[in-house]
Amino acid sequence: MRMRSLAIVLLAALAGDAAAKGWPTPAAGDSTSGGPELVLTFDDGPNPKTTPQVLDILKAHHLHVIFFLVGEMAGSENKKVPGILDRMVKEGHIIGTHTMTHQDLCRLKDEDRAAREIDNGKTTVEKAARLRTEWFRTPYGVRCERVERLLSERHLQHFHWDLDPQEWKHGNVERTVKYVTGQLAKNSDRVVLLMHDVKEVTVKALPQILDWIDAENAKRLKVHKKPIRIVNGYDLAGEHLTPGLVPWLADLAPDLSGIAGSVSADLP
Repeated sequence: MRMRSLAIVLLAALAGDAAAKGWPTPAAGDSTSGGPELVLTFDDGPNPKTTPQVLDILKAHHLHVIFFLVGEMAGSENKKVPGILDRMVKEGHIIGTHTMTHQDLCRLKDEDRAAREIDNGKTTVEKAARLRTEWFRTPYGVRCERVERLLSERHLQHFHWDLDPQEWKHGNVERTVKYVTGQLAKNSDRVVLLMHDVKEVTVKALPQILDWIDAENAKRLKVHKKPIRIVNGYDLAGEHLTPGLVPWLADLAPDLSGIAGSVSADLP
């Protein structure tokens, strides 16, 4: 009897491990440049106070990233939010969805509610931003049979990450910068970085990280070493484009005269 009970416990543990298994990495595929590459992504916004500061930093560095927006934040009655969303689109950033109220989709007892989290979040973000979204990220990066089934039914794929400094959790700027730059210094492939535009720590850490990349690339150039290439969100979208999505990409990229056509010509 004890052996049978032990077997049940072990099977349950294995099942739990399988349910909690993470998403495949590298999250955005292998490097296309032959050297280290970085994809910048930001979750949980928009925040009227901090998101504009993040946009200022990105604009100063001529970068175009991916924002995974929460429905209740994008649909907020705050008068500043529509302008922030318009700015994201006009400045060439990609917008993805991140559920309606940032719930753990695997832990919700009601599966219908989990489905509504995905659907309502997508609908609300698309209405607020006035564009179509194609990319989705689960809160906390959770993965389970339910999530996989719900995403499959909606023809959505989860967009995961490779580097998570957890700045939202500890709030330490120095720790955030040290983690990210340390990982980038030894990286030789493509990595997706997760940060949060709703946090002050992100606003303070991001320019330090980008300045470090500039300085690091200057050093690499002198010794003929591959620089760290930051992959723009719309470039990444172009790599994964499927038939019918050229209009979606054209709406999001800042200058796609010719890009949309060339991408379309490469489609099957």
